[in-house]
Amino acid sequence: MKDLHSTPFPSRHTSQCDSCVFQHHSLRTPDFSQAFVGGQKGYQAYRDLPWDLQKIHQSPIKIRHLEPWKIAVIVIGTAVAAAITIGLLVYFLAYDQKLFYYSANVKITSIRYNNEFSRQSSGRFRDLSERVERLIDKTFYNSILRKKYIRSRLIRVSPDTDGVMAEALLTFWFSSTDSRETLRERVGKILRRGLKKYTGPLRINVRSSTISSKYITFLLQVILAIF
Repeated sequence: MKDLHSTPFPSRHTSQCDSCVFQHHSLRTPDFSQAFVGGQKGYQAYRDLPWDLQKIHQSPIKIRHLEPWKIAVIVIGTAVAAAITIGLLVYFLAYDQKLFYYSANVKITSIRYNNEFSRQSSGRFRDLSERVERLIDKTFYNSILRKKYIRSRLIRVSPDTDGVMAEALLTFWFSSTDSRETLRERVGKILRRGLKKYTGPLRINVRSSTISSKYITFLLQVILAIF
């Protein structure tokens, strides 16, 4: 009689099916540091891993972020613009001051109109704006309005008989109770006096040069003050 204890019987607990082997193999934590080191050998080791582990180890999609210096520039620029705007508002309220704008049309006979004058970024326009603005700045810095004058900016050059007409925007600080037209006459007299004394390369027709009031909205005033 055979010994029943000595006869090996297959055990359902000891036999492993293919799916069980795959699950058991999948639950083990692989060493990816070895799989990706060693060139072709490392790549082959990675390829030998089950497909689900390969999928898990795929590189995540990189998310683009702004560089720190770009963020700093944006934050600083926004803070400076806000500070200037707040400063202007405080100045308006505390000192009862107001921005006055005047349009100065200067007749220049030594220059012939060119299509480049239609673009403010052109070399001809920049060269003429530098000369005209320097002349106007010098005129008012040496006048009784030197503490009221802020700056001038050439905004347009148009063709005119025997030359061109250069239009500049003049900015002043005056009291909100001052008369705009009265101040326009004073500004015009000072400007014409400065044009008569000018001895530079530009030939200016003082009689044909005029000045008029310029009305600008408050929002545009803040933009012009910042830039």
